[in-house]
Amino acid sequence: MLLLGLLFAFLREAIRSIRMDQAAGCRPFAYLVEVPISKEHESLQVVPIKDEIRLGRGPSNDLVIEDPFVSLSHARIYLEKEQFWLEDLGSTNRTYVNGELVNGPQRLEQVAIITLGNAVVVFHTSPNSPVGKG
Repeated sequence: MLLLGLLFAFLREAIRSIRMDQAAGCRPFAYLVEVPISKEHESLQVVPIKDEIRLGRGPSNDLVIEDPFVSLSHARIYLEKEQFWLEDLGSTNRTYVNGELVNGPQRLEQVAIITLGNAVVVFHTSPNSPVGKG
């Protein structure tokens, strides 16, 4: 129950960020919100997604996740034919969407909880998403 409360709080902050980005003229299709797993990582990371985003522990990723159980290049989210897809990039500890193991490209719905190692990120489409569900 506490986790759900935290997720809703983080989504509220992400939506505020969406409004600020739209006011500034930046229009991403979707967002990722990294859920902090400890008090030392309390800052909220909100990352916009337009066409593709890479997630992992390595510094070359779009969303760098500081968790020893996350691979250097762990997963990617990409837009194809107006749908968002998640693909595990051969990570050691695998990737899960809404608690289910990702085996091959997985289509993402309007909101999805993605687990990589011990890290949790929330995927959410924006109102101007090609999916049209934001």
